[in-house]
Amino acid sequence: MSDRLAKLNSTEGPDIGSLIKWEGITFLVLILILVSSHTLLFIRDQRKNRSIAAFFAGLTHELKTPLASIKLQSEVIKDEVEKDSNQRLQRLTTRLIDDTIRLENQMDKILQLSRIERGGNLNSTDIEINHFLEKIIQGGYQDKLQVTINKDAENISLQADEFALSIIFKNLLENTISHTDSNEVEIHISTKGEAVHIRYHDCGSFSGDVKKLGKLFYKHQSTKGSGIGLYLSKKLIETMKGHFDITLDKGLIFNIQLPMSEQSDGGKDE
Repeated sequence: MSDRLAKLNSTEGPDIGSLIKWEGITFLVLILILVSSHTLLFIRDQRKNRSIAAFFAGLTHELKTPLASIKLQSEVIKDEVEKDSNQRLQRLTTRLIDDTIRLENQMDKILQLSRIERGGNLNSTDIEINHFLEKIIQGGYQDKLQVTINKDAENISLQADEFALSIIFKNLLENTISHTDSNEVEIHISTKGEAVHIRYHDCGSFSGDVKKLGKLFYKHQSTKGSGIGLYLSKKLIETMKGHFDITLDKGLIFNIQLPMSEQSDGGKDE
């Protein structure tokens, strides 16, 4: 009987090796299915994001042309209105021009953000920063802000994309107008080593978390703006091989560091 029982156990018992093999194969097949499904969903999501980015880039580009036309016609109307000394119409046309400029700036931000997120390149050129800043301020901010520019040398040039740099400073100026209780701005330009340092101090008050400034869509408690300005500024500066940080000291201080141009007279102090 013992011989027969041993024979039955050896022939009719479960094959542990086969069970492990089939369970292992089943487990691997399930893992492959899950990985394939997640990969497919990721690819679809990336394609969708690229399509959305391309759509907004195209839409922004299409809207810039009529906005430029509206701005030009508004300026012509303002010139005609000023001849009649109609204060009410002058205020309305001024507001129309300001709103058009604000829309243009928002379009520029969206267009540049889409370009950066898709891996687009910037074209760096030599820019004399003092003249560049004065031109931006005179282009629509001198009546709204009291901007003081201090510099360590007469001719300080840096390497940057002109369009990107204009977006950065327009965004800082607009933030001061919209989000602070002060109209005073102090800008200090200096050089150190191979870099140009720009210190933008808006002299206002801020009660939020400074560490969150520069994150996408962060607006603290403000209902104004889109929440992409500082994020875009940081991305643009980093793309131009610079550095950007924000500190708080009797107002927000935006520190910008960009490569110095060889044409600069600022010196290259160590």
